[in-house]
Amino acid sequence: MIRATGSPFPGGGLRHDALFYDHDGDYVDAVRGFVLAGRSAGEPVLVVVPGHRLPLLRALLDPLDGVELADPAVVGRNPATIIPTVLRDLVRRFPGRRVRVVGEWLWPGRRPAAYPHCVAHEAMVNLALADEPLTARCLFDRSRLPAGALADAEHTHPWLWRGRVPRPSAGYRPPRAVLARLDRPLPPPPGDAVTLPVDAAGLAALRTAVAAVAQAAGLGGERVEDLRISVTELASNALTHGTGPATARCWAAAGEVVCEVSGPGELDDPLAGRIPPAVASVRGRGLLLVHRLSDLVDVRVADGVTTVRARLELPASQVPAPRSAPDAAERGFIRPAPR
Repeated sequence: MIRATGSPFPGGGLRHDALFYDHDGDYVDAVRGFVLAGRSAGEPVLVVVPGHRLPLLRALLDPLDGVELADPAVVGRNPATIIPTVLRDLVRRFPGRRVRVVGEWLWPGRRPAAYPHCVAHEAMVNLALADEPLTARCLFDRSRLPAGALADAEHTHPWLWRGRVPRPSAGYRPPRAVLARLDRPLPPPPGDAVTLPVDAAGLAALRTAVAAVAQAAGLGGERVEDLRISVTELASNALTHGTGPATARCWAAAGEVVCEVSGPGELDDPLAGRIPPAVASVRGRGLLLVHRLSDLVDVRVADGVTTVRARLELPASQVPAPRSAPDAAERGFIRPAPR
């Protein structure tokens, strides 16, 4: 039985560790140890677990005051939003205090397309929150996740819990090395993608074209507006920060509507869109908003060109037929990040 308690790591900054569990008893025990250690230390605690896990934890959590609950399918639907809207927000709400989060951000059954984004998120936590008074424990189902996913957890967490004792992760990799491994070329847009130049005079036409693609694919009304706002922000960023003509494309794929803006210029900050700017700043919120409104966002820089691709899931009943034979992701399997 796992009886994980607080992380005994020195220093006042980030403590980011992974705990591998084998069955429901392990799961409950891991959360119990983490939560009770936090309450004993007077630390605010946030528990982020998938909705199907809550019945396991009700008896533990219901009697406890001051323990917050969240569903990662909601607050972490796009993994890029976890740092600014969950972790960083918790730290900011309790200034001068250490806070703690136990979460299961990657669970069996999560949308396979989100997998590399989850790995990137875990790596970026180590960059973005290194100096924050945050204890973050991430839970991984050792019995149901593929070996590659567990290996990636070791690569992105400096410490691992096995049993009652934490140990340094022998597989830990520098965050930028993990991100570089994930930085593979995006598949090309389909030949029938709606394609428009990005220019200030044509933003209204671009929004209209994108909305037409989304509505034809079956995206709901509010989500169509999310896509319109996202493409406006991406186009505005290209016009403001790009160094030459940019192009917007939009299409419906198996399970989602995709909109991308691509043009010359290099976005070289891996944390762009994940750290809110200073309150007084007039810039720096566009990509943050795109992450909030989209289900997944891909950013690639190659040969001096930056491509940002926003992806919104279609309702299940509106998913179009795949263009070719389904790959592992479309069949419902989690794919480990490429090596």
